[in-house]
Amino acid sequence: MEKDSINKNEKHYLTGREVREIAKQNSKKMRELEKRKMRKCKEEEFLSTMKDPSNILEIENLHTYFFTDQGVVKAVNGVSFSIPLNSTIGVVGESGCGKSITAMSVMRLIQGPSGQIVDGSIRFRANDFKKDSQGKYIPIYEKDENGNIIKETIKDKKNNDVIVDKIKRDSKGFPLYEREEKVYDIVNMPIKEMYRVRGRQIAMVFQEPMTSLNPVFTVGNQLDEVSLLHIPGATKELAKKRTIQMLEMVGIASPERIYDSFPHELSGGMRQRVMIAMALAAEPRLIIADEPTTALDVTIQAQILDLFNELKSRINGSILLITHDLGVIAEMADYVIVMYAGRVIEQGTALEIYNNPCHPYTIGLQKSKPTMDSSKDDLYNIKGNVPNPINMPNYCYFKERCDKCINRCSGDYPNMVKISETHYVACHLYEEKENE
Repeated sequence: MEKDSINKNEKHYLTGREVREIAKQNSKKMRELEKRKMRKCKEEEFLSTMKDPSNILEIENLHTYFFTDQGVVKAVNGVSFSIPLNSTIGVVGESGCGKSITAMSVMRLIQGPSGQIVDGSIRFRANDFKKDSQGKYIPIYEKDENGNIIKETIKDKKNNDVIVDKIKRDSKGFPLYEREEKVYDIVNMPIKEMYRVRGRQIAMVFQEPMTSLNPVFTVGNQLDEVSLLHIPGATKELAKKRTIQMLEMVGIASPERIYDSFPHELSGGMRQRVMIAMALAAEPRLIIADEPTTALDVTIQAQILDLFNELKSRINGSILLITHDLGVIAEMADYVIVMYAGRVIEQGTALEIYNNPCHPYTIGLQKSKPTMDSSKDDLYNIKGNVPNPINMPNYCYFKERCDKCINRCSGDYPNMVKISETHYVACHLYEEKENE
């Protein structure tokens, strides 16, 4: 008995030679992927098309790995889902299931060289500024009744009067430029090209605002930077005006005072509002909110969630909401993605997931949520542990923890089974029902 247990434990240890061999293979793979990230290429190489024109983001077979001395950690292992325009998608699952890594992959913020997107595609429908043959943005000019461009007199750098074509401006005073819709495959984009998407087209609200805001710069300085970087023709005066408007939009009562404040002078709720204002400054089409209410008390949580509900209609875009709180998902989300061990195991509308949960893991998540009637002894917990992400099994990852396990669960990993037009589940129990 003792000998068998020793042999089992020995399988968890690697020899020095094995560690060196793993490091050698990882190093070769990381160099290849880093070289691809830093390459220079034409735009045609990362342009794509959406499978469904109504979607703003399509993630297909995404694999994000971390190369370590112990082996390859498959943090995201074949994730696929879509985000329709003007909708809120909620992603739920226990810690370590790959929610945040999926979001960071969309933003291309995976820490390299150890962390890399190995395979898959992330198609995003961007509304980008149009450029001429010289690579300059094409302005929209004001015209008179006859269609002629209106002229205006401005001062040049030497304070001389110069007559130029008058550029049309929006209500905030920013010059308007021609736009065009393009579909980018974010996985194939070089890192330098990601600047046209990250911050401008896709913005992220991080989990802990205190670590996301720079402590040595004022709030106004950090918010102004977004406008100056991502909006053509922005000046310091226009950027400050926009910052004040963004702070007012997120419900800050005295934006002028907050503008000159440092992050440590604000409460947690105020800092989170500043982060949301920063995300909105460039008018993105997709906002990713990674646990935006975790560090806040219940009252402030409710205010932040109400704010997100209001913002969805204003930005004319979508929200990807990542959280542990099933109550938040029920209140906010139109569609729900349930993740486990780096894979999507169930997805559907919020009504379908809550009224008709199919996967045993989803059922367990709902049972584990405390209610007003549950006592300390009644709290449900899912038995067992998540499998080691370095050596993932070929069969269903939830098999060792499942109460409804059948013989077929020891076979290949289950495929997605269609329950309804919008409801899918990866479980062998429903494969049999589908065949019947």
